[in-house]
This record gives sequence, structure tokens and C-alpha cells, in this order.
Amino acid sequence: MKKVRIAAWLVVAFVLGIIAWPLTALLLHEEEKFDALFIGVPFAMTDRNGRAVTEKDYAGKAKAIFFGFTFCIDVCPTTLARLTVLMEKLGPDAEKLQVILVSVDPERDTPEVLKTYLAAFDPRMTGLTGSPEQLAAFAKSYRVFYERIPRPDGNYTLNHSAGIYLFKASGEFQGTVNAHESDETAILKLKLVVN
Repeated sequence: MKKVRIAAWLVVAFVLGIIAWPLTALLLHEEEKFDALFIGVPFAMTDRNGRAVTEKDYAGKAKAIFFGFTFCIDVCPTTLARLTVLMEKLGPDAEKLQVILVSVDPERDTPEVLKTYLAAFDPRMTGLTGSPEQLAAFAKSYRVFYERIPRPDGNYTLNHSAGIYLFKASGEFQGTVNAHESDETAILKLKLVVN
């Protein structure tokens, strides 16, 4: 009788192991999927005024973050000009939104260069730069792609993600605005982020 009970318990343990193993794997996989969707972590960069800043400096405000560089001849100035128009259309709600240009070209985009460049757009916008290591960490946490492309003349340009990343004041990622969306759609998204 004792052998039968031991055998029964072994069968029960075996069956529970068969059930528990895929369930554990599924739960672990779900946690990995959640982590993969998390965007944005604490950072340390330098703003357009040469001041060291972290995410805490922008706490309490919704954020629209765009990755670009001042030597860009098309996408970046077009996007920042569009953001200037969108902020005007937001009216008083624009005060709840911090637009941030994060430079993917720290070699050329010093704080002074960013400050001069951003003067052509809405004065409430700011820019961030940093060391190549700081930029790499920042871009990785925001799932942003960028790469340096050499030119035949010895100069270079950059390819980079061009979406505008939207975050609520709480820091929660809310999605993106892209160049192909209408201004009406973009305004609706921005209003959802600031309210």
C-alpha cells in the first residue's frame, strides 16, 4: 500500500510539473513582453543652456520628445516647425507640454548650437545633448534607432527614428505622432497627453 501511495504522489508531482512548467514559462515570457514595451528610464543629459538635467527636471509636465540633429536639412526642421504650429493650436494647453529635441549628434550639437537652432521655433521647446555614452543609453531606453552615415566629402549625416514620442505628466508612454498623420489627429493625441 505504501508503494502505491508513493507511486501516486510521483504521478501527481509529474503531472503538476508538466502543468507548471509551461505556465511558468508563459508568465516569464509575459514579463519579458512587458519589459520590451516599457519606454523611457531615468537619464542624465545637458540642456540647451549647458545645465545638467535629469528626468526629474521635467516632472509634472507632459512631454513630446523628438530625436534629431541640427545639421539635418529636412525631417528635423520640418518636424520642429510642425510642433511649433501644433503648440499654437493647443492654446493654453501648450503650457502643460514640454517639447524636447534630443540630439543624436552630440559631436556637433553643443548646448550653444542647440540654443541657436531652437531659437527659430517655439521658445518653450528645449534641447538635450550629452556624451556619446549618455546618448546611447538615452536612445536605448526610448527604443530609438540612430546611425552615423559617412559622406564622400569626409563629412557625415545621420539616420534616426523620426516619430514624436508622447508621455503623460506621470511619465507613462502614450504613443507617437508621425509625419503622415493629419494635424487634427496630432492635436487629439496631444490633448489626450496633456489632460
